[in-house]
Amino acid sequence: MHTIFEDIRYGTRMLWKHRLATLVCATALALGIGANTAMFSVAEAFLLHSVPFENPDRIVAIVNVRPQQNIETNPVSPATYRDWQTQAKSFEQLGAYNWDEVNLTGNREPERTQGFCVTANFFGLLGVQPKMGRTFLPEEEQPGKDQEIILSYGLWERRYAADPNILNKNVKVDGKSFTVVGVMNKGFDFPMPAELWMPMALTVKQRAERTSRWLWVLGRLRPDTSVNQATAEMTAIAQRESEAYPDSYKGWRLRVMPVREFATTDITRQFTLLLMGAVGFVLLIACADVSNVQFARVSGRQKELAVRAAMGASRARLVSQLLTESILLSLLGCAVGLLFAKWDITLILAHMPTDVAKFVAGWKTISLDANAFVFTLAIALFSGILSGIAPALLTSRTNLSETLKESGRGSSAGRARHRLRNAFVVAEISLSLVLLVGAGLLVKNFTALLNVNEKYHPESILAMNFILPELRYQAQPSRVSFDEQVLQRLSALPTVQSAAMVTQVPYANGGGADIRAFSAEGHTTRDRGEANSAIVQTVSPNYFLLMHIALYEGRQLANTDGAGTLPVAVISKSLARRYFPEEKPLGKRLKVGQAAEQSPWLTIVGIVDDVHYSWINKDDIPTIYRTYRQAPSLYASLVLRTAGDPRSLVHNVRSEVVAVDPELSLYSIKPLDEVISDSIVGIAYVAVMMGILGIIALVLASVGVYGVMSYAVSERTNEIGIRMAMGAAANDIQRMVLKKGALLTLIGMGIGLPVAFALASALSSLLFGVKVADPVAFIVLPLVLAAVATLASYLPSRRAVRVDPLVALRYE
Repeated sequence: MHTIFEDIRYGTRMLWKHRLATLVCATALALGIGANTAMFSVAEAFLLHSVPFENPDRIVAIVNVRPQQNIETNPVSPATYRDWQTQAKSFEQLGAYNWDEVNLTGNREPERTQGFCVTANFFGLLGVQPKMGRTFLPEEEQPGKDQEIILSYGLWERRYAADPNILNKNVKVDGKSFTVVGVMNKGFDFPMPAELWMPMALTVKQRAERTSRWLWVLGRLRPDTSVNQATAEMTAIAQRESEAYPDSYKGWRLRVMPVREFATTDITRQFTLLLMGAVGFVLLIACADVSNVQFARVSGRQKELAVRAAMGASRARLVSQLLTESILLSLLGCAVGLLFAKWDITLILAHMPTDVAKFVAGWKTISLDANAFVFTLAIALFSGILSGIAPALLTSRTNLSETLKESGRGSSAGRARHRLRNAFVVAEISLSLVLLVGAGLLVKNFTALLNVNEKYHPESILAMNFILPELRYQAQPSRVSFDEQVLQRLSALPTVQSAAMVTQVPYANGGGADIRAFSAEGHTTRDRGEANSAIVQTVSPNYFLLMHIALYEGRQLANTDGAGTLPVAVISKSLARRYFPEEKPLGKRLKVGQAAEQSPWLTIVGIVDDVHYSWINKDDIPTIYRTYRQAPSLYASLVLRTAGDPRSLVHNVRSEVVAVDPELSLYSIKPLDEVISDSIVGIAYVAVMMGILGIIALVLASVGVYGVMSYAVSERTNEIGIRMAMGAAANDIQRMVLKKGALLTLIGMGIGLPVAFALASALSSLLFGVKVADPVAFIVLPLVLAAVATLASYLPSRRAVRVDPLVALRYE
């Protein structure tokens, strides 16, 4: 123990003595450690704390998947859920829920909120209890008896002022009266972003549905059952269902997944792991930088170390002393890194829009908790050992007599140090290039997502959503009447050039899309069991004109297309290209759903340009457009093209809608460009963070090149003096130094480019607008890296040509 304290005291003196080197190393490590700590906090929240309840390890989600269409999580049909309830033996309980945005009316202005219909055992399955009141009873799952409601803590506090007497009071949801029977504890909002829960009361007709998939199923595993065992049993059940009802299950498979994994979307998981890898690269670059500085620092102490060895210090003792100094340095970087991490997390939390963050599982739990401090300490110790072990081992191996006589630069240990320092620089250049290319591709993805919608001039469009209460709008004529009245009133507002309706505007609902199966007359399902699928949009006829969507063939929807006329549809180019590759689609018929269903056949009358409705999907999704007069929907978006600021119309728009239906609440009212930017704010975050990490890596790599070249010039001062004394020109000396720097840079880029290509290949298969051979990523960014590395070599080369030959010849 005494030896450890002695090493710490001596190491502290050495770090203080070389304050500039200590500052450089501590800053590099702080950047690397801080970035890793911040990303660890984010990853821990997203991947480990994505569900707001205790002991989730035994809870799983059971979902449908469709590999042919890259659908990795999909709800199941009510009939499928009932089959599982009666046949599955792997679970203590099976429960289900369905998401439904609802209009909340009553004591204040109408409010649109996130509601969920859940089975009576939903809360018990999750192992949670309410703060006040009770959860649902089994008999409340029966149609007509489902008049109870449970509020989230946030809704109770916000809308009802935390009324302690809220229980047994009535609230109106979509025009129906519900009795409050419970309030959940603060922080419980599962499934995100739930604000209220209602009993799920399936009708006899709904219980028999097999093709309509809208139930999310959860299960609590029995104590003696693993996820793999449950998967095997459920796969067997799914196989029996597929054999009994082939048309309903063709192409669909089943997956049992832990609820933590289920709560975190694939894209969140992928980007989180990408950023974890990126900050890991930054830390490795920082460690390489620190190692090079350590080499330079301990090289000046070789005689001191040789004297200590001569006085009886073992090699292990010398290595211990040097590693102690390195660990002290990393702990200093750790302390500053925690400040960086705190600042990073504050920025991340402050700039994410609230209505976007509420859909990100685990967002509320991002913080520097005890696990983050333990992680930070662990990577600090790792960094200290990693950056200090090579200098310590090689320096302690120095030949004693040779070192006491001279510098020992020509020794085998000296040559090993040179090779290792060069290898560190090559690694820094390689890792920096990969980070820069990754950042460039993500920035390209973000700009492509913005630019693809520029042709619609979204800054001039005001978008808003509504959902009609089914109780008051069961009949289709009442829906059509509402739509017509609202569109007529909104079109008459000052500065409104036109008003239209569509089921979903581009990038709404977090960028997801409601993809539905359809049948084409005379066409069977595609190869490998892949069914036809498309986005189905209900629009007003002027929607295409308002959005500047070009017509390619046929005609657009018309005002004369009504309830008593031929059912028609307009399709997108991608649908025509994919499902009618060798024939003219005009005049052909298709149907939303299976061919055997009762929905009408739609005659294709036109083909329009593709619209990129979902940023999550790399390619344009085939789309079917129907007129609202023939297929009026309960939920839709209104879009207004304005001659002025769209926001100035919000008050007037609300007034006109309330004039038609006083109990209806509009929600998500914002300009379309804001809808788009909010939807892809996560991509922007990742792109900015990757960009920042790329810049940090570039700076650290340039510092590494500068340090190695400066040390090389210092070591070769005597040689440079001889060359200059024998007539070498300044340009020759400068060229010699630059040549070495360029060689290291080229080797590093040669190693980094294949890795960058592999990364680009992976990202191009996921991201819109990203190509493998992107010229900016693989030409411009490598040139920037080469230029910065050249500049870092140029500065030591200028110092080399200023060496006085007489002084250099006496240099030791």
